[in-house]
Amino acid sequence: MKAVKKHSLLILFILGLLLRLSLLFYDYSWDINNHIAWAKDLHNRGFQGFYETQSSEIYATLFPNYPPLSSFIFYVLYYLHSLLEKLAWQINISFPLFPSKLIFLIQNRTFLAATLKLPAVFADLGIAWTCLLFARKIKPGNELTSKLATMSILFNPAFFYNSALWGQIDSLPIFFVLLSIYLLFFTNKYLLSSLFFVLGILAKPTTLIYLPIYLIFFFQKYKLINFLKATLFGLLIFYLSFIPFLSSLKNPLLPFTIFTEKIMAAQSLPFVTNGAFNFWVLIRGFAGIKDTAPFLFGISYRLWGYIITGFFTVFIVLKMVRHSGKRIVNRRGARPESLLDSGVPCLWRDHQNDIFLAFFLIAFIAFLFLTKMHERYSLLPLPFLLLATLMNRKLLKWFIILSLISLFNLYHSWPVPKLVIITDVLYLPFITLALSSLNLGLFLVIFIKFRNQKFVEPKKLKVERI
Repeated sequence: MKAVKKHSLLILFILGLLLRLSLLFYDYSWDINNHIAWAKDLHNRGFQGFYETQSSEIYATLFPNYPPLSSFIFYVLYYLHSLLEKLAWQINISFPLFPSKLIFLIQNRTFLAATLKLPAVFADLGIAWTCLLFARKIKPGNELTSKLATMSILFNPAFFYNSALWGQIDSLPIFFVLLSIYLLFFTNKYLLSSLFFVLGILAKPTTLIYLPIYLIFFFQKYKLINFLKATLFGLLIFYLSFIPFLSSLKNPLLPFTIFTEKIMAAQSLPFVTNGAFNFWVLIRGFAGIKDTAPFLFGISYRLWGYIITGFFTVFIVLKMVRHSGKRIVNRRGARPESLLDSGVPCLWRDHQNDIFLAFFLIAFIAFLFLTKMHERYSLLPLPFLLLATLMNRKLLKWFIILSLISLFNLYHSWPVPKLVIITDVLYLPFITLALSSLNLGLFLVIFIKFRNQKFVEPKKLKVERI
């Protein structure tokens, strides 16, 4: 028992990994076929002109539309799978006792699909690990809280369903963003922080939704010269990542053109909602209307999405900028303990969770009000709401509810394994509207909490360093 207690965190991570590994071979989504096709094309045709050449196998998109890092990861795993297949053949030939049927298992497309799920699986573990690091800073010495935060990701059905069963890679950019923010808050390694943020963008463009809040705290902690260095460094990494995939180096702007036209513009199906339980479901359901169609006053759904999202985002950004040099106090005016390094506002546990709530809200706003949103993007806000619960336990119930809604949303779009008793309920229009309304209602509740938070000037507080 002492050994179990001593290594309890390691055991939790092993159990979380085993849980995901047990689901790898059960099934995989249609999108995995795209990942396999892109990896196969890189393996057979090479990298040059990858984004400008039609895929050899067409599933949902004619051309590759994932950024270089994701494409490269798929290629590496496809290559490793090929090596494993050749190695198994050699062992089979050399050792008669080798189980020959294992060859057929390795050659099976399901095995290849399971291999390409591994980045998301380990990204889940990375998210749990980063939340553990945050918890130890926010609640130092409270190992129980740290373990609960870790378990809230490791054993959260929404996360392991999306990564290990479905095979989507949305955990990958979330992990990079969390690690980037941790480095920004608790270290002076701003170049490393910017590197991980750029890696998030190179994994999936959804990372960009966190950029406004990230920049606020970057500017608050560092000088303009540091920002310029980080920007140039990030652009260099971004640019270099595209070079192997280019058909020509004559056009210096080609990486940015590919990113905007071949990746950003082609990320999602062109409909008002792509399965997300959000605001647009309340307006038009899942009617399959293109987001370029006119809505109110002849303005398209897409533009209305930008307007609503922009309104809430600007409010959050202005509030954070206005109070960027202030410290938070509780309702009794007590001095909070400093949880962040020099220059970054303290995080306070008494309903004052401005930093993580800002990250949560900006991601949730995008999910709720932007068009072309997929159901799996409901994961993007969850880790930040979890971190906010470390300082305000009353938020825990909202984290649990939103995690369940996210799971229902995922299952609604991809019901595997199909349980008729559940799908019959989830497919009822009333239930879909109710869950979408609940998403919207919880957003408004938390947004109002965030809006009503009060700040005091830093001169009233003595900031402690850690």
